[in-house]
Amino acid sequence: MKYASEGSLRQNLQTIAQTDWKDKLNLLQCIASDLQIIHSHDLVHRDLHSGNILLNSHKSAYITDLGLLITTKSKSDGIFGILPYIAPEVWEKQQYTEASDIYSFGMIMWEILNGKPVPFEETSKLQSKLQYKIQQICDGLRLPIHENTATCYADLIKKCWNAEPEKRPTAKEICNILAEWQNDETILSELSESDEKLQNIKNEDTGTQIYNDSHYKSSFIPPNTYYKGNYIYTVVSYSLYHYIISL
Repeated sequence: MKYASEGSLRQNLQTIAQTDWKDKLNLLQCIASDLQIIHSHDLVHRDLHSGNILLNSHKSAYITDLGLLITTKSKSDGIFGILPYIAPEVWEKQQYTEASDIYSFGMIMWEILNGKPVPFEETSKLQSKLQYKIQQICDGLRLPIHENTATCYADLIKKCWNAEPEKRPTAKEICNILAEWQNDETILSELSESDEKLQNIKNEDTGTQIYNDSHYKSSFIPPNTYYKGNYIYTVVSYSLYHYIISL
């Protein structure tokens, strides 16, 4: 059994942001490789996020919390996860596929780039905004990617977030891309130069509250009606917060 001496990826995002890009790419490749193994057995993780990725160094990681694995042919028994990592088609159709895991992987790429967890608002104050944002996600809203981000990296994130699941890259394709980048001095140079430009803006206020690790807990959402035309009805829970979303 592997020992996660460094804790979760989420707990180490700030430190990892300071490492060189070859190590960051290797870390991402480890995650994509584990995802490829899961998908090769016709399984879907369903709850991929940086809290479910454990590190035994800042260069090596593996996916954990496999209790929600389902086969690609299984009918979902509800939605389980953390809102920002949940792919739009899951909200719309209760449909989990390999591609919905890839959407979550794109969020992890964003976190490693920015050195902080995916942010979301405290909805006790901004409930109406959250309600609107769920609909926006289904309509194509994604986290901002700064213009100074290396083009190759930004493009791969965007491909993982494609609104059409079938157009997202597979875990195997991502593994191959990341392996190539680690041996491409032009790409590594582009990523390093991008980091220097982004350094001054990485700590800027995103306009959202970032909670400690205990706030980012996955929640089960029963199989009610999630999407009807322009309306979403469900209950989303995060720690002590419970929100009724009706758009």
